[in-house]
Amino acid sequence: MHTNTTTPPPKAAMRAAHVASRRDLRGTERKRELDQAIVAATLACVDDFGARGTNIAAYNPLSSEPGPADFAARLAAAARTLFLPISQPDGVLAWAQFGGADAAGALGISEPDGPRYTSNVLRSCGLVVAPALAVDRQGMRLGKGAGYYDRALAGLDVPVAAVVYGWEVVDAVPHDAHDQAVDAVITPEGFFRI
Repeated sequence: MHTNTTTPPPKAAMRAAHVASRRDLRGTERKRELDQAIVAATLACVDDFGARGTNIAAYNPLSSEPGPADFAARLAAAARTLFLPISQPDGVLAWAQFGGADAAGALGISEPDGPRYTSNVLRSCGLVVAPALAVDRQGMRLGKGAGYYDRALAGLDVPVAAVVYGWEVVDAVPHDAHDQAVDAVITPEGFFRI
């Protein structure tokens, strides 16, 4: 029996492979170099979309995610206001302004303390910078599986850029009808629009 090798693996298998690859990278000098390049590529993407000086939404990376520990602070310097996500127990993201005190969030991610906004605040942004485990050239992103970002991005008419390492740009990401495509992909090598 012939197996079709062009069919993408199920989301769970793809997630597991990318998580394992990132686990091996964590804490290495190579990750530090890649993460510095991601900052430069993200700022170039901000400029390309004309988002410098506007509201921007981004994220505080976990040690296994692309971007250095000071990723949010470095993006905040290019934004009027930088909004960071807060994981709610109901699978919905709230957003708060970067700055001031941070607290450990529900998923172990550093989250800003202060007033919280619904995802409607993203409509005020010039760019949303979103984490991903993988993304394909059609803009479909693979997240961690809880659907937080898909819910936040649904119906949003603001450009969204997914941040991944170069090898995480894949031919196809398995996706469902509710999955939200992105408009650009940021890697250490640069960024490209979809």
